[in-house]
Amino acid sequence: MPRAQRRQQIIGEATRIIGQRGYYGFSMQELADSCGLTVAGLLHHVGSKEDLLVALLQARDQRDRDALGEWARSRQEAGTPTLADSVDALHQVVVRNAGQPELVRLYSMLRAESLYPGHPAREYFKARDEDVLRAFARQFAGLADHPDSLARQVLALMGGLEDQWLRDPAAVDLVREWDRAMHTIVTSLTARGSDDQRPASRLHNL
Repeated sequence: MPRAQRRQQIIGEATRIIGQRGYYGFSMQELADSCGLTVAGLLHHVGSKEDLLVALLQARDQRDRDALGEWARSRQEAGTPTLADSVDALHQVVVRNAGQPELVRLYSMLRAESLYPGHPAREYFKARDEDVLRAFARQFAGLADHPDSLARQVLALMGGLEDQWLRDPAAVDLVREWDRAMHTIVTSLTARGSDDQRPASRLHNL
């Protein structure tokens, strides 16, 4: 099997296994067996267990960047992105997540495990949350009294809905619940913008 194809196979199997059992609950031997490799052969392709974890997280982030990059290119002609554009971008992310539960399960599992000091993904999730919170807060600046707080609430909303959906996908429509929640938030901001004579036009078409 070509090296690139083998690595893709390993990433796929690792995503499935860690998504079910967590980082601490799977072994490199199990992953090697699943891929038809020896442990030595597996390590040749991915390095250490920690290196594999980094590769999984980077692969997921790259998929999101690629998808959002395509979305952004389609919006470039419209000029400077608005809050409405950002809400639409988040909608696209949630739609993609709804179609790949194994990846979302992996991420949810690792995000929870990384609360433990010493977990190899702890700093990754800390840095990523900080980046996302800054981006959200920038969009809410001037529209909310406490944009940093609202940014945390939106981030928590996304993670919380994903957890509920993973636990009972038949009862929770992830995209519908996300859109309803964001509609409530945006409606509130629109009302404030109108009352305070703020630029509520940034929220058009929502």
